[in-house]
Amino acid sequence: MAGVLAALKWAHLQGWLPEEPKLQKLKAPKRRAMKGRPLTETEYQQLLEAIEVIVGHEALPSWKYLIRGLYESALRIDELMHVSWDLHNTIQPIWPSGQLPLLEIPAALQKNDMEESIPLLPGLESLLLETPESERTGWIFQPASLQLKVGRKPKQTRPTTKWVGKVVSSIGKQAGIVVRSADENTGRPEKYASAHDLRRTCAQRLRDAGVPPLVICRVMRHSSWETTQKHYAPGDVQNDAKILWNLF
Repeated sequence: MAGVLAALKWAHLQGWLPEEPKLQKLKAPKRRAMKGRPLTETEYQQLLEAIEVIVGHEALPSWKYLIRGLYESALRIDELMHVSWDLHNTIQPIWPSGQLPLLEIPAALQKNDMEESIPLLPGLESLLLETPESERTGWIFQPASLQLKVGRKPKQTRPTTKWVGKVVSSIGKQAGIVVRSADENTGRPEKYASAHDLRRTCAQRLRDAGVPPLVICRVMRHSSWETTQKHYAPGDVQNDAKILWNLF
């Protein structure tokens, strides 16, 4: 409605309409900000169990490792695909001497174009340390080609981020995890769990664990807690109620 009113006002200013039409504004409930939602622990396990059906047995370990990486890191899929041990201008985990581990993110891979270091989440560190020290070189997440599923030789060594995201969404659909219901009024179809929902899941897990909001913002690289809360970690009203009852 706001768009219609703005267009009519603009047309009047251009001299195309003799006068600006007087229309009454319509009120409508605000839409939910999130296009998906965080997954429960049960749903996450369902997601892991559905991987093999989509990618096949041979590619299973690499895809399971990638999905665990999304779950533990709070990184976007494009960011996760640019995490390496030692490649120039990529996201890299570092272990400073005598200090806690960090994740260094170059400006070129940031939405805000700022170089940044964030805490390396303990779950992600444990996942990374599964790789023997002698093998810590090159890309960290290397999802195998689905050509292996049908016994064909892969056409390329490393898939694109867009394709990887589509495969993760296919796994979410195979697992039957609906993160947004269909809307008959608008014709919007059901939305199944995607890579970005795993980023939401990580944010919600941090909130449920009692991590301070500003620390969660730093990990998510948001400028404000409102953004994190609105789009990633809405919280649970029952948990909030429990905290209040325990305090009072």
